[in-house]
Amino acid sequence: MPTLAVIPARGGSKGIPRKNLVPIAGKPLIVWTIEQALDVPGLEVAVSTEDAEIAAVSREAGARVIERPADLAQDDTPTEPVVLHALEVTERSSGPVEAVLLLQATSPVRRPGTLARAVADLSRRGLDSLVGVVEQPPFLWSQDADGLARPAYDHLHRPRRQDLTPAARRYRETGSLYVTKTEIYRRHGNRLGGRIGLFVMEEVEGVDIDTLSDLAHAERLLTLESPPSR
Repeated sequence: MPTLAVIPARGGSKGIPRKNLVPIAGKPLIVWTIEQALDVPGLEVAVSTEDAEIAAVSREAGARVIERPADLAQDDTPTEPVVLHALEVTERSSGPVEAVLLLQATSPVRRPGTLARAVADLSRRGLDSLVGVVEQPPFLWSQDADGLARPAYDHLHRPRRQDLTPAARRYRETGSLYVTKTEIYRRHGNRLGGRIGLFVMEEVEGVDIDTLSDLAHAERLLTLESPPSR
């Protein structure tokens, strides 16, 4: 059974209007993710959207478009019902799907081979779901109700980053990608469940475009770094 790549892409955006279609390094933002997914052999690539312009751009880039109902395109709509709808539509026309690769269009900086490795890792490691992460510096702090700083590490015995054991390392969920067996979505209504594994990405792959400065940073990376996609 195949893996389905689902790229959710609403037309509305509060921070950057029409964000999914904003030109970045010579392409509409969403096209970067579509092309990266199309580079994975055997992957069916679908964009879920309620927006006619996003649908047209996605089809031109080579993706299948799943027309999203209006009730699944609200500001507060969770992602999981969108994925379940995409699964239902896909399986009605194409048959059973084994796993879903959920991709965030606002994370366009991915290295060649990243998505293929993530899909392969799910079965190779015997996992039920996989979450894309980047490593965080270990020196994290929080603040309590009294305004006092609390370290998340032993500040009396400050570690060197290179000496950290794997168990002591910390990671940040990027939102860029998740790989999940379809049964997990159906059983838990969640992209993560069962045996969950970390998929550690390069630091530059953790970019998430939410502001104009994020957009400028991603464009520099896509332009100056070695090309992350074809």
